[in-house]
Amino acid sequence: MTLPDEPFAVLSMTPTLDLSLVKRAYFAALARHPPHQDPKEFQRVRGAYEALTRPGGLAAAYLASPVDVKKLASEARERFDALLVKAAQVASAERAGQEVLARFVERCSRMGWEEALRVCGAEPRH
Repeated sequence: MTLPDEPFAVLSMTPTLDLSLVKRAYFAALARHPPHQDPKEFQRVRGAYEALTRPGGLAAAYLASPVDVKKLASEARERFDALLVKAAQVASAERAGQEVLARFVERCSRMGWEEALRVCGAEPRH
């Protein structure tokens, strides 16, 4: 939920600490609300821009801005879900490989010397 006079909301942008994004949003807002056509809204836009560009203003507004938990969670899911699925697949494949290796070692440990040579294709020497 954003407050109507919150500087980021006035500039129609998400909270950021990037001053160049603030400037871009300000110029975009100026195009929507030119001073000679929409003086009241222009004053709101100018006030928001000045609030964000004064020393410490951007950081203060960023810290005071509401947190969009759903958006952050969605971004985290987009970023990490595929990696987590891949990690689970790799772990599953490793477990399967370890199980195969364990069965192989178990079987080999029960073999006698001559049977092991026969399985490997070697002829026992007498």
